[in-house]
Order: sequence, then C-alpha cells, then structure tokens
Amino acid sequence: MATILIVDDEENICFALATFLRDRGHATATAATAEDALTTVRSQRPDIVFLDVRLPGRDGLAVIGDIHSAAPDTQVVVMTAHGTMDTAITAMQQGAYDYLTKPMDLDAVGDLVDRILQTRTAERIEVPENDRLTGPDDSNTIIGKSQSIQDIYKMIGLLTTNDVPVLIEGESGVGKELVARAIHFKSRRKDHPFVAINCGAMPENLLETELFGHEKGAFTGAADRKIGKFEFAEQGTIFLDEIGELQLPLQIKLLRVLQERQIVRVGGLDAIAIQARVIAATNKDLSREVEAGRFRSDLYYRLQLITLKLPPLRERREDIGRLTDHFIAKANQELGKTISGIAAAAMDRLLAHSWPGNVRELENVIKRAAILTRGDTIGIHRLEIMDSPEKTVGPQSVPLSVEAAAAAWFAARNHPDGFSPGRLHGDIMARVEKTLIQQALAACGNNQVQASALLGMNRSTLRKKVAEYAL
Repeated sequence: MATILIVDDEENICFALATFLRDRGHATATAATAEDALTTVRSQRPDIVFLDVRLPGRDGLAVIGDIHSAAPDTQVVVMTAHGTMDTAITAMQQGAYDYLTKPMDLDAVGDLVDRILQTRTAERIEVPENDRLTGPDDSNTIIGKSQSIQDIYKMIGLLTTNDVPVLIEGESGVGKELVARAIHFKSRRKDHPFVAINCGAMPENLLETELFGHEKGAFTGAADRKIGKFEFAEQGTIFLDEIGELQLPLQIKLLRVLQERQIVRVGGLDAIAIQARVIAATNKDLSREVEAGRFRSDLYYRLQLITLKLPPLRERREDIGRLTDHFIAKANQELGKTISGIAAAAMDRLLAHSWPGNVRELENVIKRAAILTRGDTIGIHRLEIMDSPEKTVGPQSVPLSVEAAAAAWFAARNHPDGFSPGRLHGDIMARVEKTLIQQALAACGNNQVQASALLGMNRSTLRKKVAEYAL
C-alpha cells in the first residue's frame, strides 16, 4: 500500500482518481493548490504525488522542486490536458517521474503506480505541457499529441540531462533533425553551436575534411588550414544525418572519435580533444547494414546505446489535424495569407493518404495549397497529393477485403473442417476480433494501453480478450 497525494483544482478528477486508488488499497489525500499540496507533502511525505500542471496562482511544474526538497523520495507524476513537447520536457527536467495526459486511462494509472512502487529508486524524468515542443524559433517545432510522440517528448527530456551519443531512426521526412535540435536546445549545450552535416551529400574525401578539418598542404588545393565540424561544434552538438551512408574508412575514424574523444586533422599529426555531443540519424536499418557488411558493428553498438525510433506519419494519424493547423499558420506568416482552416472533405483526404514522405510531404502539400487558395479555407481541389492505389489508406478500402473474406468463408461452410452449422457468426467474429487485436498490439509495440486506445476498447476488456485468445 502507498500514500498518494492528488493535486488538482478540478474536484471531479481528484474524486475519480482517489476513488480508483483507494479501491486498489492505497491511502489518498487531495489538494487544490500548490500551497496545500506542499503542506501535505511536508506532513505526510507521500510515496507518489499526482500533480496537475495548471494550478491556481502557481505553475505546477514550478512546484516539483519544492516537493523533492521537502520529500526527496517522493515520486511526482505530472498531469496535463495539453501534452505539449515543452511541458513534457520541462517536467522531466524538473524531476518528474512521468507525465500523463488527460483524460487518463485509469488502468494505465494503476500500472504506473505499480511500476513506481517496484522501482522506488528509479531515476526521475521530465515533461512538456501541450501538443508541441518548440525549438529556438517556431520553425523548429515538433507537433503531436499521439502516444508515440508523447513518448518521444519524454525521451528528449531525459536526454537533455546527459551527454551520451544518440541514434535517431526513422523514415525520410519524419523530423529526425527536429528531434536532434530539440535535444540540443533544451540541454545545457544550448548556448553552443548545433552543427548538422549530411553524410550522404558529399564525396568521401570531401566529407572527411568537413568533419575533421585539414592542415595546410595536406592535399592539392589545401592552401590554408581548415577547422572541421567537430572542432567548430566546440561544446555543442554535432548532428550526423544519414550516418548509414558513411563509408567504412570514415566509420573507423568516427569510432575513434567516440572512443577517445579526439580527432586528427587530415594531413596532421596532433590529436585534438573534442567536447561536442554526437547525435546521429538514419533512415536505414543499421542492424541489417551490419549483417551485410556495410556498417561496422562496433560503431553501431557505440551509437545505439540510446535509440529513438520516430514513427511514420501514417502510424500517428491523430496528429495530422494539429500538424495541418500548424502548417497553415506557418504558411500564413510566410505568405501573408489569412487562411483560417481547411474544408472537411480536404481533411478527409489528408487523413486517407499514406504519406510516404511523412511530415515533410504534408508541409509541402499544405504550403502549395495555401499559395493557390484565394479565400480563407483550403478546399479539396487545392490539394495535390499523388498516391498509388495500393498506398491509399482509408475506410473505403476495407469493404472489398471483408466481402472477399465473407464469400470465402461461406464457400467453405460445407468443408469437413469448415465452420460448424449455427456457429458461423460466432466463429467468424472471433476470428476477426483475434486478428484485429493481434494487429493492434503489433502496431503499438505490444503496449496494451496504446492498443486499447487505438481500438476504442476498455483496457480491462482488452486484457480479457488477450487471455481468451492466448495472445
């Protein structure tokens, strides 16, 4: 049993959460203000505090440090109705254990409490407050409230407090550089350079001098000494985009940099200490590149100590509306437009598209539509989306598959191993439901909280179905 304090000025949330936790055997207390919360923390030293971000008179995030000062062993879980990147990161940096977005899944709350109690000495982390994480300017913004993006926010918050190398994986256009910039500009390195270089954009010999620099006379045409990107980054961050394109000789030199924290300029002899943090990104499966002999295994294992896997846009369609609003606002600012929104039919078209170019493709589609729009609403006729038939995703493509499957089932009803008479409906629905749940779990990395949200199914119901179908 744990003692749990709930801090929220909404009585219904305090009541629902307290009732749920008491039913699980925990002792609970509630507070509506930061001052009342701190008084309770000092007197009761609760095991866990559920803390709302927006409290009367004081920001909840500013209270986290005071809670830890009064009760160092108390774990803080931030609650927010907005789930932005900035809020998530700030919360994690301030020392929150985790954060939840409202409305909350009570089964997920129960699992979180169990996890905290099992790992009481776990490192605390920190969180943003709405649906975006802003960089040094508004053009460097990560948008999204989907669970997969919220998880990325949390990881960014954790990674801002240390200097380990990071590998960011994801398809082209998902925002790998935006994540790298967020890690840099939210960390203590933010006042130092962020240096990005595309490893696949130049020949190997030129890339070597770009990365490590060269001495005067190192090769024909080297009339002066050149400082490389690693030196230029100083105590900042160097972002190696498309690192899977790096040729094997340069992979060896990069491995030495990561191991020894030193570089040697081309044509030079002296080792130069470097302090820059290394963040790498790739749209390739580097483990397969290692198996194929195109990428060194020792470098791969150095880089993948911390790996962030960014989801493609088609796997977080719930963020398309927010992204669209963001890109319309951005287009308005850049083009001097006053577009207020997008027609319902146009939004349906965006939601149905498979987005092989991901977020970058969506931004280009919206910007082009904004250029062509004369009024205040983007219509479907302004969207130029090229889609091959097999890549179009949407409800309209489902009935054909269902009809074909139903026809096959009825055709097989007289087969000795077919469905039993009178049980056809039940047997087929069970088969469909099992497959649906299997696919939902696979799409969510076997995370039952995410799968239940995706299916629109109660978490406890999903658990029963998983047990029933032995999944």
